[in-house]
Amino acid sequence: MADKGIDLGDAGSASAAGAGANYLLAIAIDEYQHCPRLYNCVNDARRLIGVLSTQYQFEKENTFTLFNEQATEHAIISMFKRLVRLVGPQDNLLVLFSGHGEYEQEIDEGYWIPVDAPLGHTNEYVANSRIVKYIKAINSRHTFLIVDSCFSGSLFASRSLGAAGDANRLYDIPSRWLLTAGRNEVVSDGQPGAHSPFADNVIYFLENNPDPGLPVTTLISQVVNAVIHNARQTPRGEPLQDAGHRGGQFHFFRKGAAPVPGTVRTAAPELAAAIPPRPGYRKYGWIAVAAIALAAAWLLLRNTAPAAAGKTEAGEQLERVGENGAPQARYDSLLAAAAKSFQTAAGREQYEEALALFTRVLGWAEENGLDTGPAEEGIRQCRARLAPPEAEKNSAPEEDYASLLAKGQSLFQNGRFAAAARALEEALRLDPQGKEARSLLKKCREELDWQRAEETSTDAGYRAYLRAYPDGRHAQTAQQKIAALYRYELYFTTSLNQDNLLTINIGKGKAPFEITVTYLATGEQIRKTAPDTQPLQVSLSRFNSTEGKQMVEIVVRDDNFKAKGQKMPLLK
Repeated sequence: MADKGIDLGDAGSASAAGAGANYLLAIAIDEYQHCPRLYNCVNDARRLIGVLSTQYQFEKENTFTLFNEQATEHAIISMFKRLVRLVGPQDNLLVLFSGHGEYEQEIDEGYWIPVDAPLGHTNEYVANSRIVKYIKAINSRHTFLIVDSCFSGSLFASRSLGAAGDANRLYDIPSRWLLTAGRNEVVSDGQPGAHSPFADNVIYFLENNPDPGLPVTTLISQVVNAVIHNARQTPRGEPLQDAGHRGGQFHFFRKGAAPVPGTVRTAAPELAAAIPPRPGYRKYGWIAVAAIALAAAWLLLRNTAPAAAGKTEAGEQLERVGENGAPQARYDSLLAAAAKSFQTAAGREQYEEALALFTRVLGWAEENGLDTGPAEEGIRQCRARLAPPEAEKNSAPEEDYASLLAKGQSLFQNGRFAAAARALEEALRLDPQGKEARSLLKKCREELDWQRAEETSTDAGYRAYLRAYPDGRHAQTAQQKIAALYRYELYFTTSLNQDNLLTINIGKGKAPFEITVTYLATGEQIRKTAPDTQPLQVSLSRFNSTEGKQMVEIVVRDDNFKAKGQKMPLLK
């Protein structure tokens, strides 16, 4: 087994580089006692530990974990105190926290939420300022914090220290670095059983690093660029201020690598090309992607628009990419994929795939106020290729309405919604008044739109479905999926005066808020919408009863479909 520490060479090089141990503390919480459940935190931590212990110079005897019920406030603080005593000047420390986070705007303080802390009791959370004090007290060579929680960016101070210099000169200089999943914002937990978008990219770039050593600045750049174009959050990585940072930087060295001062290799500019591409992920040089997408769109449209006008329009669209940011970049990426699928199609199945892609592009464009023209033209050309030749139309025996309806019903029952929709559209061509075909076609289209939402597994995809089908078959599931994407907890407090004037104070959530007060004795309801977190007053005098105290139930639901409820008695 390899020796512990950064350097695995002979005694001379070990002396030169400074032998030391790599310590790892992983705190991950899914099963909170008082906060909404998370699904991927422990899975993320275990996979990261596996990568570091098998591919890099992290040994299991120097790895400490606090998972789920173990991660109490007392246990977290006790572990930091232990590390203060344990970690020495030649050692390195990596700390991972994955769980719920909170931010208290009034005092500009962020928190890690322990497993047992009651909701809203910030005095029982672990404050960022306290974490920074322990990091400062730990006398390591390098400390690197990776924080995958909401509002984790509040660990940074207001000013930025900027990026570090040449990695070749910085290995021996002490450093304190922090990489967070987002700034002062909510972040995604990802789909249950998978990984969060942030953790997935951290692990991916560690697994696929082609070099003996990976500087922290390179990892940060890779993760930030990958996440911002594939999830609605913006990671941040910088030195941690007022915690002992001296300008150096943390390195991940593979097992068997023997770093010597002055020989640490900075990642080459072509590193991105050496890392295998990720299926379903956009590359993070998104302006180049946009340019390729626009070129592909132009090839698709070259027979329908003058060349000079097309070049001008492409230039204008490229300018809009820079103005619009991620929505435009995603649009261009999807359009490029659709155009490529169309250009390489060799048969009906491939053209149907291209049609589905262009339909997705159209939905994204409509949702974000982007140009729908290229997507609409792509759909038109796909349908033209899918239409049977005139001779085939004339020679093929025409099915009647009843047989086409039966065919559509059978295909629908077998989950072949696209084929069912085609059969039903043909049936309606024969009988435009066919109610059964029209009703089933509507269901087919809903199922196809739901499939597209599930394929994207994004907030935008699920909301597009809900806009089209607010009372649809999958509406409740879509709302639950959106709520599960965000790592924060909705909470509110209430007070009731002697006149039964209810005051609702919303502590956390995404506006606007839908509030429902139900009089449990009769089921009568009062509905209100709060545009922000300002206190809202609701008169409950209409519920006054002379038959003793009666109960009301207050339910608050935010824009991300997070919901909380409480019951309370009327005062008269």
